[in-house]
Amino acid sequence: MFEFVIFGIVDNGIMILGAMCGLSLEKHLPPSLQRGLGAVVGAGLGNTLSDFLGGLSSWNMELAFGTAIGCLIGLIFIPVIVTIGKIRRVK
Repeated sequence: MFEFVIFGIVDNGIMILGAMCGLSLEKHLPPSLQRGLGAVVGAGLGNTLSDFLGGLSSWNMELAFGTAIGCLIGLIFIPVIVTIGKIRRVK
């Protein structure tokens, strides 16, 4: 059980680090692009990395790359959700 606790700590730690890095990088973008999405994208990329490393830790390359690709595809939903939010605010 201890190894699962360690995995959970590393998994969330990488995601939180990604979110914080995304938030920090967003400050260097033009004001029109500073909308708080840097943390969301950073968390998504951090989650992608942590899931990839989780797959690698099980020595299963198909799991590692498949999960990472799935996570990256999931990032496509960020602009879709933002667009839907803008449409709902207009109404």
